[in-house]
Amino acid sequence: MGGCVVSLLDARNRYSIVTHNDVMEYRRLGVLNVPVPDTEKPDASAIYRIAGYDDAQQKQLSKELYNGPNLTQRFETICLRDPKRNALAYRPIDRVEQEKMKDIVTGSEKVMDVTYLNETKYMTFEALWECMLSFGRGLAELGIRPNANVAIYEETRWEWLATIYGIWSQSMVTCTVYATLGEAALAYALRETECSAIVCNAKNVARLVELITHGNIPRASIIYNDTLPASFDAKGCRVIPWSEVVEMGRRVAEQVPLRIPTDNDLTALIMYTSGTTGDPKGVMHTHGSLVAGVSGLNYRVLDNIGPYEEGETYCVYLPLAHIMEFSVMNIFVARGALICFGTPRTLTRATARPTGDLEEFNPVFIIGVPRVYESIKKAVQMKLPRAGSMKRRVFDHAYETRLRALKDGKDTPYWNQKVFDKPREVLGRNLRIMLSGGGPLSDATQDFVNVVFGLIVQGWGLTETVCCGGIQRTGDMDVGSVGQTEPTVEFRLLDVDEYKHTDTPEPRGEILLRGPFLFKGYYKQEKLTREALDEDGWFHTGDVGSITANGSLRIIGRVKALAKNVLGEYIALEALESMYIDNALCMPNGVCVLVHPARSYICALVLTDETKAMMFAKEHGIEGSYPDILRDPAFQRKATESMQATARKADRKPMECVRHVRVLNDEWTPENEILTAAGKLKRREIDKRYADVIEELFADP
Repeated sequence: MGGCVVSLLDARNRYSIVTHNDVMEYRRLGVLNVPVPDTEKPDASAIYRIAGYDDAQQKQLSKELYNGPNLTQRFETICLRDPKRNALAYRPIDRVEQEKMKDIVTGSEKVMDVTYLNETKYMTFEALWECMLSFGRGLAELGIRPNANVAIYEETRWEWLATIYGIWSQSMVTCTVYATLGEAALAYALRETECSAIVCNAKNVARLVELITHGNIPRASIIYNDTLPASFDAKGCRVIPWSEVVEMGRRVAEQVPLRIPTDNDLTALIMYTSGTTGDPKGVMHTHGSLVAGVSGLNYRVLDNIGPYEEGETYCVYLPLAHIMEFSVMNIFVARGALICFGTPRTLTRATARPTGDLEEFNPVFIIGVPRVYESIKKAVQMKLPRAGSMKRRVFDHAYETRLRALKDGKDTPYWNQKVFDKPREVLGRNLRIMLSGGGPLSDATQDFVNVVFGLIVQGWGLTETVCCGGIQRTGDMDVGSVGQTEPTVEFRLLDVDEYKHTDTPEPRGEILLRGPFLFKGYYKQEKLTREALDEDGWFHTGDVGSITANGSLRIIGRVKALAKNVLGEYIALEALESMYIDNALCMPNGVCVLVHPARSYICALVLTDETKAMMFAKEHGIEGSYPDILRDPAFQRKATESMQATARKADRKPMECVRHVRVLNDEWTPENEILTAAGKLKRREIDKRYADVIEELFADP
């Protein structure tokens, strides 16, 4: 009976199949990036550029973007062009309650934080511009002079946008640090920059006061959002509400002139990266490099979603201290879109009431780090009907046939409506495309999102390049690729270790980038700057890549994340971790591949949770309770076999298959310093914290 139903539905689908215009349009493009003749070197590939741009065009565009109106000047034009139109939207938090939720797999109840949100509030371009200018004037009234450093140490919210443009409106320099940065790294960044003021959330004021009073950071005005307890002791520090600084600026509007920069060579931003090793680095960008980078990225956004349409919205929810969210937000600011502010906790109705940010704001474009898409994928998989049931057979068949159709340049309107419509509701009604960046997205996850939710593309860039590097074009079904460079980008591959530009079938090596978007150096770090920027203007990214037959760029991994085993074979750790994360046991960001210099095999640490572990145990006939079951030898053995099967399914080499696995119920977060604020593994910390476990895993000779 079940087979008949599936066959009948499949016939309906075959009747409705149509050409997928985006996929076919992409295939008509042909070669994406092309080598410049006579530029190959003995140890490096030729220089590559986007197809269709000659040397003169590339140089002219780079000059125009760098020297054109900077971000603040462009923002002024937008605000004054249509002052009464809504510029931004946000939902104030009413309350956060703990609620019991039933796990659909184990049947057990979990206590979760659920955020209740008030009605959406809006701010016009006119009001936002006035607020921004007033905040800048308020800073000046506090005695902060042009070219002084002002730090933003705050989560994503609408005041973040007003703050950075307010700082720039008085020709001051913005220093950004992640709101989740550890105390040592935070203190390091604030000491290095000697900021005159720090904009933060009220919950972090006490922390900053302690750092100041103990002499760990220089004295600075602390400007805070939200409210402090009435009894709060500032211990002699200058502590001022953000709204009060705005009011101060309003009172002196006639006395304090605007100082919007006109020299694009001036430093605009010092953005601290949360490095995986050592102290954070302050990446310095000029007003010119920022606008050149954002404008370059906009070319690819235009390719992927088309020109602005009336009513267009974009939802900001990732940290604005992360270059990807910062850059994309500014693209949509320049488009004149409604900028909507959400949070990772309130994106969907799972933990937000009355509805999630994406359903409320209906963005046309969504960006996310791989962890976001892995979480979405696993959430859908956990809610699928049981294996073997009628509904599950229909889903599995629809999935496989749609995946094949997409790869063949076809679309499946019938399956889209009957099977995949419900999951897509949580992403809003107007979504055109999604972008993943900040790390490698696994092939399986990219395929899953393409099939179930609509098309997703991968991008690659760095803080040092304002995220410029490469972004797939809509319709590119080549999983693992980051596609075409932006028009102002030049790149080449430099030979490193076993990766050579003469390799076949794909040239490989460290990716070097050049263009008007490049940073001017690391703040007060001349040695690191010289190591990163060579005399020919190339930025050595530290990422290893390859070039495909059509000129697309593919990321293999970090130079520093290439580990050599006893046989001299290099293991690309991040690439393997993004592959193993697809295993049903694994949490997003929950795999650390381990390589021992005196062993020929690899091992892994794996994070799981109760739902995943108990489902796995049930499938393999292992009895026990969580978390004790994780220590059961039978569980560990089956977990290892499952991870090995994941590697084989991905056609990995024998040396890339784990021999031993340890499944853990720990948490890896920026707060416990296992992850960076950008969600990347700190391998040194893992080596220290799990030294005994790692020694056991590599006990075999």
